[in-house]
Amino acid sequence: MQYTKARQNERQFKSLTSLSVEQFDTLLPIFESKWDDFIEKFNLDGTPRMRKYVPKNEKQLPTVADKLFFILFYQKTNSLQELVGSYFDLDVSMVNKWIHILSPLLDKSLVKYAPKSRIEDVKFKKDETYITDGSERPIQRDTYQQEEYYSGKKGTHTMKNALIISTLGLIVWLSVTHVGRVHDKKMVEKLNINTSIILLADLGFFGWHPKNVNLILPYKKPRNTKTEKRELTQEQKDFNKQLAKKRVKVENVLAHVKVLRIVKDKNRNYRIGFRENLMLTACSMYNFRLKNPKIVSIKENIC
Repeated sequence: MQYTKARQNERQFKSLTSLSVEQFDTLLPIFESKWDDFIEKFNLDGTPRMRKYVPKNEKQLPTVADKLFFILFYQKTNSLQELVGSYFDLDVSMVNKWIHILSPLLDKSLVKYAPKSRIEDVKFKKDETYITDGSERPIQRDTYQQEEYYSGKKGTHTMKNALIISTLGLIVWLSVTHVGRVHDKKMVEKLNINTSIILLADLGFFGWHPKNVNLILPYKKPRNTKTEKRELTQEQKDFNKQLAKKRVKVENVLAHVKVLRIVKDKNRNYRIGFRENLMLTACSMYNFRLKNPKIVSIKENIC
């Protein structure tokens, strides 16, 4: 697969990388500087470099643009490594090596757009409204810790994160990755938010009482008794409906995050720390696309 040929078709390029050609060109010089820093100091296997880098095969990912296109393609499509190798004319061993070399460089390139992992680092605006939710993603069944990773809600083995977004759709905070068995409330109950904010959430956060936060939850349907069938009042139903209309923003954001199929479909990469970091990469990519929207030309607008 040739990068130069793929970028000639804007629609196809975006479906392969999740970025428009303009967004790719914006990210490329940042990624190039990270690549230059890496290859100047380290060999491809991570050992300290003692001599100048000379590629053994100049036909395999010859340019930095090819390397960026390769890692974006892998994360967007979540293809089998054998298939990626056939597309890029690489051995499977080299596909695996390039994935684990280039993924950290992509993360470093997107660090400006990455959501905060420490809640203390988030610059919340006083009395502003934010939305929180939990997100699960399927993984290959773990051989030794099946019970920990099993999510009864999804009926499969998952990893999950909690996140907070602004009303504009920007992801401002992302939790560390938890195993699928962990409840949504458990992921956030130790957060210490120092700014007074309004936070919209669903019933997965029922029982959470954060300081300085006006937590707004939907009304929970009361349990029926043996003699009485209980229902929410019409006012409560109307409130839940209005809250859902505001909270749907977070569902839209997660849908855009999961255009990277590596966090939507089952991922089979077992390297320690790789799967845990994928959601951060996907959220950083989403924030990057949000802050660097495609510029629509007058000709495209007319069409």
